[in-house]
Amino acid sequence: MKRIIISLMASLALVGITSSCKGFLETEPATAIKTNKALKEHSLLQAAIRGLYDELQGSSSSTSYYAQSFTIMGDVRGDDMQCPTVGSRGNAYYKMDYTRHNIYGPWYTVYSVIRGANRLLQMCDNLKQRASEISLKEIANAKAQAQAIRALCYFDLCRVYAVPYAYSNGGTALGVPLVMSVLENSAMPGRNTLKECYDFIIKELNEAIASNALEPTSYGYISQSAAKALLGRVYLYKGDKESNAQALKLSKEVIESNLYQLATDPDAYEQIWSESSSKEMIFSIVNFDTNDYADREGLAYVLHVNGYYNAFITRKFYDEMREDPDDIRWNVLWASKGTKAEGVVKNLPDADPEMKMFIGKYPGKAALQDMRTNDVPVIRLAEVYLNAAEAAFKIEDKATALQYLNVIVKRANPTKSVAESDLTLERILQERAKELVGEGHRFYDLMRNGLKCERFYKGSAGWHGALIPEAQAFDHTYFRAILPIPETETDVNATLKSQQNPGY
Repeated sequence: MKRIIISLMASLALVGITSSCKGFLETEPATAIKTNKALKEHSLLQAAIRGLYDELQGSSSSTSYYAQSFTIMGDVRGDDMQCPTVGSRGNAYYKMDYTRHNIYGPWYTVYSVIRGANRLLQMCDNLKQRASEISLKEIANAKAQAQAIRALCYFDLCRVYAVPYAYSNGGTALGVPLVMSVLENSAMPGRNTLKECYDFIIKELNEAIASNALEPTSYGYISQSAAKALLGRVYLYKGDKESNAQALKLSKEVIESNLYQLATDPDAYEQIWSESSSKEMIFSIVNFDTNDYADREGLAYVLHVNGYYNAFITRKFYDEMREDPDDIRWNVLWASKGTKAEGVVKNLPDADPEMKMFIGKYPGKAALQDMRTNDVPVIRLAEVYLNAAEAAFKIEDKATALQYLNVIVKRANPTKSVAESDLTLERILQERAKELVGEGHRFYDLMRNGLKCERFYKGSAGWHGALIPEAQAFDHTYFRAILPIPETETDVNATLKSQQNPGY
């Protein structure tokens, strides 16, 4: 799907070059094809779309977005996964001792994707002026995908660089700069409010859905179902009563469409994250072959017991899983015995190589027999059920919350269920943790709900490495719960310099 017409991508400057001295507003290179001419070339439209998804993932040299670190940072800053080895991928996020000098986060990469989306939208506007009826459908589809991807990018940026919406004083706290068109290099936009950011994200996804230009389902591309599922997630994060009602409504629409199905037997469950045959994955970034993947810097290799095995579950999470030895989710936790990861486990207190401690969700496609070819998950049906359960609980529709929660509980073990008397937010979040571990959610689930992240287990380190005291237990008020805007960015943008996150 990706890396097919790279020279044309570069000419269009769809993804741009993120320079540490010029910031995210750098213009296209002087050697580029004239933009007005290139943007009118209808033959480049599909290449532009493929290039956008390619950048959404990243490559072996650009791993700060979905290719690797964006997912890992959502896990290892929480209480269910850890990355204690100094120098390993994700260790800087795990330690949480970063400063504005030494951490970039996904800032540059995500704004590069946004720049590509803006150029694709500009291309669509130019092509519409001389398009046939058939071409108009293709252009409308490209526009809807670009809008949805741009919305996803802004949502991800807000999760990383802004306080959770529930603690933003009605959205008046600073979000991120909204760049909605191709800007001149001299432009120095400041941060919009979080409300402005969420309003824009919701508008973009609603417009993409309302266009009816997206396919109902689509392997590797954002579909109508994916846009609805993502919008439901956005509303859940916004978190007020009206937003939770919308999150429930959208999640129910995706579930009741019957376009996707939960995997129920162990073999199908193990294939959810890698194989195109899975009926549960709503949107993933596809790696079709070894020309696509992020190689040894990709998420799959970084987590694999025969890869870099840089991150694994905590003792707390292991003990929570042990409460049910028959939970189907044990099948995607791997032991280290006989693998490259065995040496790490032998150095941990009260651990042995037969314990299932490593994430096995990304084994690679069976046909290609290479972990590096694994697709990169973004959203799947199990999360939609859990989103619906949480949203319903928060608007006091406990019957619906229990219904959707128990679908996931029973999928994990058909003999189990949650009684109405045991239904709490914490119980829903515990099920989210077990279901979504290794997919980049736990840290944000804790922060957006105002819950404390207790990383040291029962007052002791457990399997954790050395952590500064502030990072051993914290909530959303800890200033390092959000990242600093990179200093290389604030050095060239005086507006952003005055809007740096507190504490940095």
